[in-house]
Amino acid sequence: MPLRSASRPAVSMNNQAVIRTALRVGMVAGIICIAWTVLLYATGQNPFGPKRLMSIFVAPLAAVLAEWQLRKRHRELATLGRQLLVGVLTVVLTALLAATGMYGLARMTGPKLIEQNRREMEQVVRAERANFMKEKGGEEQYERTLASIAATPQGLAMDEFSKKLILGLLLAVPGAIFLRR
Repeated sequence: MPLRSASRPAVSMNNQAVIRTALRVGMVAGIICIAWTVLLYATGQNPFGPKRLMSIFVAPLAAVLAEWQLRKRHRELATLGRQLLVGVLTVVLTALLAATGMYGLARMTGPKLIEQNRREMEQVVRAERANFMKEKGGEEQYERTLASIAATPQGLAMDEFSKKLILGLLLAVPGAIFLRR
């Protein structure tokens, strides 16, 4: 039986601390996003409309919180690489859970509410047509915006996932840089 080096188990333990932190914070943040969407639906608000975007800041805040917790609890592990890893894992998990919750709610509520949301979003975009036309390439941007309005549960889930992922990753990187050891 080959002998293992003393540093080998420590590496896996280090990664376990990173993964545990990302799972803990990412799960809580994802559940918060799902709860917000369900709360909007339960109170008669449009869970697919603009008010759901208030939860978009949960993913980046969760990433920075996970990076901060890793630094606080395992200061010796708070290298730039591990800070980036914990931030990215937290954002991906949060976005994935939020998108799954959005998909489940969209499937549960049915196509009627999704269609109502699509009509409301089209009205908002059409009301802003004049602002689109003031810019160069505004007509094309206007048409793309109209075409990108989600009309299926998959589209809503993908929109939720991509928005949370992009904003989360944008703020996870500076957080990792500032919270490294």
